[in-house]
Amino acid sequence: MGLSNRKLFFETFSEIGFRNGFESLDLFGYNRDEIKYYRTRTPYTEIFVLFGMKKEQFARLLHTQNITKQWNIALNMLRLRSEGFYNKQNCTDNNISLSSNYTSKNNRYSLLANGIINSIKADENGGVRDDMLELNLFVNKKLIPVNLLDARTRRGKREFSVTQFLNFGKTDTSSRTDSTSRKIIPRNFFSYTCLVKDNWFVYEDKNPSSGFYENIFFDSTLTHDSTYIFSFNNTVSWKSYLMKNIYSEVLFEQKNSRLVEYNTDSSLALDTSFYDQIVKLKIGNMTKKDKSNGFFWTIGKQYVLSGAHQGDDYVYGTISLLFNKNKKISLDYKDSYHSVPFIYNYYTSNHFWWRNSFDNITERTSKISYYDLKNKLVVSAMNTYIDNYVYFDSTFFPVLDKQHDNIGFYTLSIEKNFQLKHFGFNNLINWTSLEDVPKAVIHLPKFVSHNSIYYKGSWFKGATNVQIGFDVTYFSAYYADAYMPALGQYYLQNEKKIGNYPFIDFFFNMKVKHARIFFKTEHVNSGLMGAYYLAPNNPAPDRSFKVGINWMFYD
Repeated sequence: MGLSNRKLFFETFSEIGFRNGFESLDLFGYNRDEIKYYRTRTPYTEIFVLFGMKKEQFARLLHTQNITKQWNIALNMLRLRSEGFYNKQNCTDNNISLSSNYTSKNNRYSLLANGIINSIKADENGGVRDDMLELNLFVNKKLIPVNLLDARTRRGKREFSVTQFLNFGKTDTSSRTDSTSRKIIPRNFFSYTCLVKDNWFVYEDKNPSSGFYENIFFDSTLTHDSTYIFSFNNTVSWKSYLMKNIYSEVLFEQKNSRLVEYNTDSSLALDTSFYDQIVKLKIGNMTKKDKSNGFFWTIGKQYVLSGAHQGDDYVYGTISLLFNKNKKISLDYKDSYHSVPFIYNYYTSNHFWWRNSFDNITERTSKISYYDLKNKLVVSAMNTYIDNYVYFDSTFFPVLDKQHDNIGFYTLSIEKNFQLKHFGFNNLINWTSLEDVPKAVIHLPKFVSHNSIYYKGSWFKGATNVQIGFDVTYFSAYYADAYMPALGQYYLQNEKKIGNYPFIDFFFNMKVKHARIFFKTEHVNSGLMGAYYLAPNNPAPDRSFKVGINWMFYD
């Protein structure tokens, strides 16, 4: 928990313009797009605390309350802490967000504001050195030598944004309140958003001459590479209902970013700025409250008009047919023509140095899905097309895929849940047609599955709800990408396969009124079914015991 991660399926980008490329730790911090805004009648507090082996701690706090009927504030705090099973796996993540929303009594003006501070500190061990894990699964994991003994990653973010709305529409004459207090029914919205943030990415190794790196360009006694990014964005938008249930939105965004790179504390490698002007268009229809059947659709386009990434383009659309109340067929299309993240084109550090000018990448997906809520069934099939794909090769350098004119593959996903009285069986299976062979530049497992089998019922005359069962996660063997900590990036490797191994967890959940208490044993089968890896030279955690509580307070 808290270390670098990568998904087991390919995910296309939907963001155009400037991107830095440091995303391997984004899972553990707050993101502005995920911030929720509340309106509560009474103060609400939710506390989630987890304790596990190896000093693992996970604590989350949410508190929100209305100061007045129109004004609400919310505080979120998140802390992660773990020392890991292997040497040099300590991580500490501290995150806080404060959000607020206000709406005037007549509904003419509203405001959303939030501030976020994320701080991540994680040791980097570069993976285990030898095959001791395969030779003895029960050895003390702290005795297995690792590649790096004094390396650490630090990442952080400070961000503040505020969005103001002016709402236009007819006055609600059906209200019994006096005319001065009557609310308007918004049909048109004008908004302005201001965003200010800075990010930093620091990698430090006090022993760079250990033999782990192929190159040392500047300092053989200390590696201290850092990248700082300051961003200031302005966005204005207009949203309007063209007819009763059809809306359109026009948005203009101005992105300004300044990036500074150092390869030691005193050596400036780069100081540059990026400027993008982006226009976004969207049109669609809303679900009618009195109808559950019919067609629903949304189409949109985003385009960089001018700036460093001029020409970046993103087109998307969704068409859904709802029928028989609980069934739906959906068609989704995404077509992205975007610049590569900054780190692929330009990077200077103590161990890596390159200057590139890659063409834009084309990513296109088409997806059809069928939903049957009554029978708890979801089936989807997706086609993915990629051209000018850029990746990190086995020498840790970004390269363009020259072997293929384009890359195309299919993905089939099936989710089906069964319920027989007190017993449940949940299943999610994902299959991809992408061949996992050394010549391929994208490696994915052919099969990924997650299954749960459990018992649930009410005990003690209905006072307590319980759930007892097992989770099983599996992915087929494949040449998984390896991790280079000095870059914070995953790179292609064709030497070692991982996978073909089930991870089995046991869980017990109990809910009493507003509190949920749980006990979990993760990786029950540790040491019983062979070696286990999540990335080459990076074993999965051993068997661990965890206990936690989630408690909600409504006053």
